[in-house]
Amino acid sequence: MKLHIWWIWLLPLAGCANQQEQALRRLNDIAEEVLRTPCAEPELSYRPVENAHVPGLVDEVETLYCPGLAASIYLSEQAARPDGMPIWLEVSGAQPTLPAFMNIGAGWDEVVAELGRPAREGPGLLRYQSGETTENVTFRLERERVSAIRWEWYID
Repeated sequence: MKLHIWWIWLLPLAGCANQQEQALRRLNDIAEEVLRTPCAEPELSYRPVENAHVPGLVDEVETLYCPGLAASIYLSEQAARPDGMPIWLEVSGAQPTLPAFMNIGAGWDEVVAELGRPAREGPGLLRYQSGETTENVTFRLERERVSAIRWEWYID
């Protein structure tokens, strides 16, 4: 019995990883809603990028700027999602599609109450991150209130 008891210490870590993945799924659903919502004054820029999987194919990275929001989207006709794969999304101003618990100005305690403990917590930040990929969501805090949120997605 003593030989097998050591793995019980890993159970809290497994629960923590699972909680992080659940939080990220919820945050990704929220990000998709934010990205689907048109903004009043969009500014778009494009830059070409070589496709890492198809030699000779040049894709585009679209960067969208709106009041209080910026996003970068990978566009490729050869991709599984030809309508675009988000690379990052940053929110720095209140957005109508963000839930109140995490909108700009919400308290850090509201975020933690809804999403659980972050994987990383430090002065001025809460970070939820995947243990399987490099995906993460970082909440920047000023005076214990959400001042910006940045999503980053894994694209190979």
